[in-house]
Amino acid sequence: MADALDRHADLRLRGRICSVHVGSLARLVRPAPPPLGLGIAVAAALIVVETLLVYPLQRIMAPLDPGIIYIVGVLVASVVWGMWLGMATAVVSTLAFVFFHVQPINSIVAADIRQVVGLAVLLLVAVAMSAVADLSRLRTVEAEDADLSAEMARLLLHADDLPAVLPAVAQRVAQSLELPDAVIDLAVVSGDDRHSALPLWAGTARLGTLRVPVDVPERTMQRLRERTVPSLASLLHAGCERAAVLDSLEASRERLGRLAAEQAALGRVASLVAHNGRPAEVFDAITSELHGLLGEQFSTWLCRFENDATASTVSTSLPGLTPDQMRMPFEGDNVPALVWDTGRVARMDSFEAAAGPIGALARELGVRSVVGAPIVVEGRLWGAAAVGSTRPEPLPPDTEARVTAFVALAATAIANADTQAELVASRARLVAAADQARQRIERDLHDGALQHFFAVALQFGAVQASLPPGLEQTKEELSRALRGLNSAVDDLREISQGIHPTLLAAGGLPPALKALARRSPVPVEVDLHACPRMPPVVEVAAYHVVSEALTNAARHANASVVQVQAATRDLALHLSVRDDGVGGADPHRGTGLTALQDRVEALGGHLTITSPVGDGTQLLATIPTTSAACAHERDSGSAATAR
Repeated sequence: MADALDRHADLRLRGRICSVHVGSLARLVRPAPPPLGLGIAVAAALIVVETLLVYPLQRIMAPLDPGIIYIVGVLVASVVWGMWLGMATAVVSTLAFVFFHVQPINSIVAADIRQVVGLAVLLLVAVAMSAVADLSRLRTVEAEDADLSAEMARLLLHADDLPAVLPAVAQRVAQSLELPDAVIDLAVVSGDDRHSALPLWAGTARLGTLRVPVDVPERTMQRLRERTVPSLASLLHAGCERAAVLDSLEASRERLGRLAAEQAALGRVASLVAHNGRPAEVFDAITSELHGLLGEQFSTWLCRFENDATASTVSTSLPGLTPDQMRMPFEGDNVPALVWDTGRVARMDSFEAAAGPIGALARELGVRSVVGAPIVVEGRLWGAAAVGSTRPEPLPPDTEARVTAFVALAATAIANADTQAELVASRARLVAAADQARQRIERDLHDGALQHFFAVALQFGAVQASLPPGLEQTKEELSRALRGLNSAVDDLREISQGIHPTLLAAGGLPPALKALARRSPVPVEVDLHACPRMPPVVEVAAYHVVSEALTNAARHANASVVQVQAATRDLALHLSVRDDGVGGADPHRGTGLTALQDRVEALGGHLTITSPVGDGTQLLATIPTTSAACAHERDSGSAATAR
């Protein structure tokens, strides 16, 4: 393409130089000369006119000087019809001048030798002028060809759409060569009865065809083959290369833009993972980013393969899915089943005849085309990321590659989120198991040791009542022992209540918190709004948060009042405990606050402790009521009921 540009500049410069040299003679030059018969007639007419003009000129000029006028006819014949007709015109003009205006040759004497020399010079000058005129004609044609090449280069080398400018190039060729019409095709086209086909070659490659009328003069056809066609082929090849380079640059720009967008999307997902985002938030972020990368006109979803041959949708951009539609079996014809069976990317462009519940759901939602890519986490098939379209046409051909590339990069984030989910679930199971163990201990204490103590106390009372009078000292000792026993029973009952309060299990969080407030040595203001029954693990965690806060306020804060507020909203329990004590509580010093924080975070919540010195202490806890621990608690409860 660079060679074509250099040739374009060189031809344009040569054309300008030639145009300056030929001057006004260029106006007489045509690509194809008029008919030769017309040239002979014009030359003869000019010779006659020039011969007649010599008569009046001889009166005022030297004898041979008027012969210079014949050069005009020689110039016209040479420029318009070529050198040969110009030379013939020169010879005939000389003979006419001699015949009509010079004395017969046999009467020329030695003294008149100057006339012979003058005639010879006239003939030579006429012939030379004919050659110069023909050369000027050739230079003018070259200048026109250079201008044509420059114009074609301007059109072909600056076009964004090469086929769109070919009619303009063909029109310019027809105008320059005075053709009725011309057509350029980017294909191999044969000639017919109206057009001749001139192939356009770039080396051994056929670029296209130039078609011109069949009745073009031979000289114009020769000019087309020798000058126009090679230049057009070279420029067309350069234009094709330029278009290919531009297409490659545009494709590279699109790939770079797509890669930058993917990296930015992955960066946002990674940032969410780094900030301990919940697995549901990470899954939603991956689905949202994939949705944004592929286009808002498509739907995306993320599904996890379960051990019971079902696919759970953990995140989706499809609105209005019911809980039953969020987990469905693989059976039938569907993309998750294909990914599960093959471990490779899969596509379905029609669900009209697809069997199974997933196929029925696709028809219900109007989804016509789906592409799914496998998600491999730590060597195992974790699930699939899918994109669907409700449009009649299938998804673009590059959808598989784009989804696969993004999912491969996002697998690390999915692995981290999945690991975090497993960790949260494990911690939640530990918390639930500990609570169940505490509940068993409380039940064993209540039904075992406490009942035994009660029986012993009754026996002491019976012995004391059966003693005869006069044993006052013995009765007093039995009374002290009975009081000690009752005190031990009270202490054991208090310990039992602290391990797992019976009132919490029986009546829920509000009565349990009110009981805590009544037993607290520090006055407590309780404000409970919208606190229905929640999963036991959530109620136990909230109970211990309030219990620990009241204990710290009584033992360390020197508080005069404690405010307890609890309310449920946005599928979470929001708890606040604030005292007006001395503050300065630090959970990092190994207090019970650290255990509370671990318990709340194990349930997927968070606990914030604010305790500036001299300004009291405030605990703010948010505990999800739909966490993994809650699900585990429900499952355990269901299993216990079944047993």
